[in-house]
Amino acid sequence: MTPRTKTDAVRTRARHPWIASALLGVPVLVALAGPWAAGDAPSAEGALPSQPPGAGHPLGTDVLGRDVLWLVLHGGASVLGSALGALLVGLAVGVPLGLLAAGPRRGFDETVMRGLDLLLAFPGLLVLMTLAATGHRDWYWLVTAAGILQVPAVARLVRGAALEPGSRTVVEALWMQGHGWAYIHLRHLARQLAAPLATDAGGRFAVVLYLLASANFLGLGLPSSSPDWAVLIERNSDALFTQPAAVLVPAGLLTALCVGGNLLVDRALARRRTDR
Repeated sequence: MTPRTKTDAVRTRARHPWIASALLGVPVLVALAGPWAAGDAPSAEGALPSQPPGAGHPLGTDVLGRDVLWLVLHGGASVLGSALGALLVGLAVGVPLGLLAAGPRRGFDETVMRGLDLLLAFPGLLVLMTLAATGHRDWYWLVTAAGILQVPAVARLVRGAALEPGSRTVVEALWMQGHGWAYIHLRHLARQLAAPLATDAGGRFAVVLYLLASANFLGLGLPSSSPDWAVLIERNSDALFTQPAAVLVPAGLLTALCVGGNLLVDRALARRRTDR
């Protein structure tokens, strides 16, 4: 691909920023403002299960006779909060470990990376199944475990970027000028790592969201009475053909959240590339 073709592709993506904004904005708006807009739960007295949209229930009812619209408006907060929380845990632990592994101490590098290799060998769902089997089904256990599972990939990315020849040359020059570890790693390397970390965070958000949604779908996380979007999909999957809104609406919001986040990160990086 020629430079001109690359520039044209970047400009084409930049002409339609509203697509990514809408895809991400709708589920985020539902997650943040939904509980406030929904108000009190409508009475389920006399409501039949798995009813299609109708008077009093714009999106119908679920398998328990609850109003689907009210559930969808309340279910996004747990989805967004869990995914962002797990992503922050992975970054908060993985970035410092990657920077330390890229330091001059070879023994520490080997210890950290071999330990992370061991953690990388554990399948994510198996870890969450083990937690559920031992009674650790609380929200914070699920988020913490999902975040820790992202640490090996984040640390490897940071270590690899920090060990690039160009980065090491500048780091050695800063060491010779008398700058300390904090200045080199928190100022210089932080700027160098911003772009690859942003790109990885966009994709990793989808990975974390998929892992957490799978856990909730399989009943390994939140209770079955939760309005979480993944739980709604699992609870109403048998009624897909009789009451599709109870499955397709939360599934569509989950998909839009993943796709919109990745598109916005790609657009931000593309704009940065054209500005140079």
